[in-house]
Order: sequence, then C-alpha cells, then structure tokens
Amino acid sequence: MNNRLITLVTAIAMLASLVLTSCGGEDFRIESSFINSGSYAESTNITPVQLSTFRLDSVRTSGYNKAWVGRHTKPIIGDVCSEALVRLTAPSSMAWSQKEKYDSITIEINHTGEYQGDTMKAMTINVHRLAQPLRFAERENAFYNVRTFRDSSSIGSFRFRPRPHSRPHLRYRLDDSFGRELVKFIKDNNYKESGYVANNFDKFLGGIKLTYDDAQNLLAFDASSIVITLHSHIPLMEKVKNTRTLSVSNEYLGFQYNSVWTENTVKPYDELTERYKQVTEDRGGKHSVQFEGLGYYTRVNLSSLESVMSESSYAHIVKATLYIYPEQGSYDKRNFPSLLYMQVVNKGNVVQGDVVDSRGQRVVGLLHYNIYDEKDVYYTADLTYYLNKVLASGYVDKDEGIALMWNAGMMPSDYNFMVFNGHSKNKYYSYLKLYYYYYDKEDR
Repeated sequence: MNNRLITLVTAIAMLASLVLTSCGGEDFRIESSFINSGSYAESTNITPVQLSTFRLDSVRTSGYNKAWVGRHTKPIIGDVCSEALVRLTAPSSMAWSQKEKYDSITIEINHTGEYQGDTMKAMTINVHRLAQPLRFAERENAFYNVRTFRDSSSIGSFRFRPRPHSRPHLRYRLDDSFGRELVKFIKDNNYKESGYVANNFDKFLGGIKLTYDDAQNLLAFDASSIVITLHSHIPLMEKVKNTRTLSVSNEYLGFQYNSVWTENTVKPYDELTERYKQVTEDRGGKHSVQFEGLGYYTRVNLSSLESVMSESSYAHIVKATLYIYPEQGSYDKRNFPSLLYMQVVNKGNVVQGDVVDSRGQRVVGLLHYNIYDEKDVYYTADLTYYLNKVLASGYVDKDEGIALMWNAGMMPSDYNFMVFNGHSKNKYYSYLKLYYYYYDKEDR
C-alpha cells in the first residue's frame, strides 16, 4: 500500500512539474501520447542551419526622417555610398516691396548625432539644385523616385565634422547667385494664386540633393529640419529685416529619400542584382551579410528539418531555439540592435508572413551580450511553435526560409551592418538547438 502511494505521489509530482515547465516555454505541451506512455526519455540535439544573403531590388529609405550622406567602407561589400534628396515648398511669402533689398540665403539642418566612420575626418557636403521635381512612388518594400533627374551646378557647400553624442543645429550660407534667382522668382510671381505659384516653383526648384566630397563618414541628418531661408531688409529709418522660408514638403507620399549604392562589391556578392538570387554561406566566406540600408538581408534555411520530421513519429519537440552569432568586428558596438525580427520567405525571397508563436505574436531574436567576452555575442529566437506547425503539416518545403531584419518589416531606419557566422565556423557559429521528448510507441 505504501509503495503504491509513493508511486502515485511521484507520478503526480512529475505531471505537475511538466505542466509548470510548459508555462515558461513557448510550446511545452503535454499531449495524450505523453500521458499514455509508460516511459519516455529526454534528448538535446544541435542541428546545423544554412545562412545565405539576398538583396532586395529596391529598399524603403524614407519615412523615417533620416537623410544619410557620405561614404563608409564595410567589410565584404566595400564602400557604401549615400546621397539624400529632399523636396521643398514654395516661399512662405510672395510679397516683395519696391524698396526691399536682398541680403543672403542660408540652409539649416540638424545632425541626429548618428554617424559611421572616423569622427576625426571632416567632410564637405554639397547642396545641389534639382532641375525637375521629385515624384515618389510606393510599392511593397520600396519607396523611390520614379523620374530620372539632372542636377544643376552646386548652390553651396559646407564642411562638417561629426561630434559623438551631439545633435548640433547647423546653419550655412548658400551661393548668392541662387538667392538672387529666388528673389526674381518671387517678383515674377508676385500676387499670383498659390496653386499657380506652387506649379511654377516645381519648375524653379524641383528639390535639393545633398552629396559629399572625399567622405570617410556616413552621417545622418534630420530630414524634416531642412530649411532654406531667404534674408532681406527694407532700409527705412530703422532697418526692417524680412525672412522667407522654403521648408520640407510632405506631398507625394513623402518628402525625402536616400539614394544608396555600393561601389566595389566583391565576388560573389556582386551577383546579387535581383531579389531571387542568393549567396549561400558556403560560397560567401562561411557567413552572411545583413545591411538593410543597401537591401542586404540574411536568410536562414533549416536544412535539417527533413531528418527532424523522420523522428517526429516517436519524438516531440518541446523546445527549439535558433542561435545566430555575429562575426566579431563586423558590428558597431555603439549602436547594437537589440532585436531581430523574422519573416517567412519563399524561394524567390518574397515575404509570406511573420514567424509567430502560439499566441499569434511575432517571434523576435533577443540579444545576448557577454560584457566579459566580446566574442560571446548572439541572438536567440524561440521557433518551437513554428517547427511543430511545419512538422504537423507532414510536409517540409525546402525552399522556405526565415529572413532576418532589425525592424518589423523590410524598411530600414538605420544603416546597421553585421556579418553572421555560418554553421561551418569552428566556434561561435549559428545553429538550431532542439530539445526532444522520446517516448515508447508500444506504450501508446
């Protein structure tokens, strides 16, 4: 009797332990197969994953209010270059008195404090006048100018040296020739209707483009802060100062975008000219590249799922954790992304939806940073529900993968760069860790 009581108490304790464990994990479920089984064993298995790099044909670079200007060398892909294009409104006032005199014209812009490169190096930023108005179009994962345009000559330039942890308000004088042209435009359109003025202003100034000279920095500016101000005065008994502003326009689905490209991408990454193409870690130096500013994304293929499915008839995955290890030296320690979002993609790298958990919430990769070992930096993501859902379907699609991103969607707000170690690295490699319950089929 005592032995039976002890056995019963032990069984209840084990069952309670499993229930409590299930509350803390993603998909720790006790199925009837476990309860009906008289015996089971626990096992942990490390399985490889295959990383690859793909590139979107166009990338949303606006909508986050950051104008990136400059050049910075990145590992593997070479020099990344960016120019910012901005559309401005017509002058705030179209009245010009007969005695009014022109003084100067200036541009104002705020630096966000973000930069990549050497803060000891100053760079020259040029302000170009666009001869045609910027027209924007939008489609999934893209936001870009739909017209080709030509620049006129530069209307001004300034030297700027980034200062870490500061957000200076910058103000520089532009060329007087441009200022006097603006005065003539105001005089010619004096007392005209606002719609007529706006149309003519597009022809006068389609927008401005910020470019760089000999840059070793990639700088972020607050796009909405850009203002061009025309200064004048009326020489009465006391000098009366006037200002007219050209500020950022929010028409046409946005006011600004960044033109980003790389100048010396090396093989095999130079093959990534279309979205469906991929460079696997086997061909790409045993790693993958993540740089959303240029449209480079890392794709994770769970190459071991077929073998996992063969075991699923007598084993149940109670925990599946994906480990992604960045390569040391490939990331900026000052601006380390804390999360990795994940989306399911098909063979052509088209997004099929978010990777979700059992509650329908997005699965994210959490950052783990060992302050005592800078090499021990990695992300972990719980794929338990995702894997069990795939296995329950009875079919593993070899062409399905998981795309990594630092934002909830393929829309980069920052130019974070990182290289992820593939599964073939000797240490600090990416892998999938599976925790099984094996049970005896004869007991079911």
